[in-house]
Amino acid sequence: MSNVYDVLFKQPKVHKKLGKEAEALAQTIIASGRMRLDADDETNFTRFQMPQERINLTFTFREMAEPELIKESHARMKAVLLERHSEKAAQSMTDDYMKMVNANLKKRRPVLPKIEVMMARAFVSCNALPVIRLIHLEKAEIYLSYGHTVSDVMDIATWQQVGESNGLQAVGAGENAVYVSCGGHPFLEGEERNHSGDGFPALARCMIIAGQETGHNGDMIRNEYGQWIGRYSASNWDRAPSDIAGKGRRRDAKRCDHIYKEARRFGLHRIAEWERHLKFYHDNKLNNMRSRWAWTKSRLAWQILKIIMRIRGFKGITKIQKDRYPATLMVKFFRDQIFNLYPQHEAYTRSDPLAQEAIVVIEAVARVPQQVVKWGHEAVRTTEPALYRLYYGTIVPACEKANRRYQQSPK
Repeated sequence: MSNVYDVLFKQPKVHKKLGKEAEALAQTIIASGRMRLDADDETNFTRFQMPQERINLTFTFREMAEPELIKESHARMKAVLLERHSEKAAQSMTDDYMKMVNANLKKRRPVLPKIEVMMARAFVSCNALPVIRLIHLEKAEIYLSYGHTVSDVMDIATWQQVGESNGLQAVGAGENAVYVSCGGHPFLEGEERNHSGDGFPALARCMIIAGQETGHNGDMIRNEYGQWIGRYSASNWDRAPSDIAGKGRRRDAKRCDHIYKEARRFGLHRIAEWERHLKFYHDNKLNNMRSRWAWTKSRLAWQILKIIMRIRGFKGITKIQKDRYPATLMVKFFRDQIFNLYPQHEAYTRSDPLAQEAIVVIEAVARVPQQVVKWGHEAVRTTEPALYRLYYGTIVPACEKANRRYQQSPK
């Protein structure tokens, strides 16, 4: 089994305005200049590096054009230089380096404004609004790449370490950033597409990976001053799973396994096999008695299975998105849920079994919003109620509380 990146419960209408609150947040993120896009031959930012001065910063066109953002950009550059130079020298070097940044930007082909807007809308739609708003208020840099990995938006040193990742949340050493790869151009359709990853697959991948990486951000515990002091999913950062998350993941994994077993017991895989035959008839445009019988028995059996699962208290799993082959999609749903409740990757390996379990739990909690993006709230709440409750009952409200503190604090 592997992670599913090509389904969405609802396709966001990124070509149109979102709801009032979500649209306002998307526009605010754009105006902040902190969304960095690498869109094939187009980009809206440049990376400026001076290793001898320990400078490794990125700047967008907007950050170098809007008066208030220009001030912030100069302040970022100067803050790094003040660590090694006097005030006078740092100011002079800042002026020189910012000219170089502007020169670098002039060599770039800027991203079309409509692409920026659509990418911002997709990003805002990947998680609960309080989580995304807090990412904005904490001034995280948001890197979105059309590439298959996040390497396109990283410096060489970081790329050598984690450049093969699909997504990343980076904190510490002065960095607060979210990295997301799309694996293609999210907005190409039909003959515009250059490869199979363009269009909907890229949009789905973008939102799913962003859901997970922003989920990590939401998982952070903030104190009254907005400082990160730990995780809801783990104790002492990552030394051991937190009691509620550790026990919750184990219970959810058993529950998901049980529901899947029940669905199989009542014919899920048999129906999926009938749908495989039906798809063959559809693909080959065969309309005969066999094809009509395949449609009739698979559709009737699916309706019966739905009734049985609802009677047994698992109504939520029947609420996944509609599909021409619903049993086949449900098999995909279960396998994807199980994979993300038992996340596996060589990067999660630790010598201490408790620390290794903590990493697994941290990942499972962060993947709750990505699973909701894929399958909807009802299905995810049914198969992993404990982690769903932790994320949407504890983590999201905590992010909303942190938002209020930011908005009420003196500017």
